[in-house]
Amino acid sequence: MSTINTSMGRYSLKAKDSGSRIQGSIAINDEGGTQLTLQEFEEHYLDDVVNNVIYPVTGGNRDITRALREQMIKAGFEQPH
Repeated sequence: MSTINTSMGRYSLKAKDSGSRIQGSIAINDEGGTQLTLQEFEEHYLDDVVNNVIYPVTGGNRDITRALREQMIKAGFEQPH
């Protein structure tokens, strides 16, 4: 079971892999760190989290999306082939 609790720029990502699903939330914060919005999610695969949650929430920012995906992989999240 993998978990992540990380922040990058204005975005905070918390997630837990329970084996069959990845559950968590992504938040957008203001410059002072106050949470502006929070979106909870439950997806089957790592790439679903990236494509359906992180990419749209970041406004299509590929650099932040790629960096958050890499952080999830380092935390032990895997994309089954």
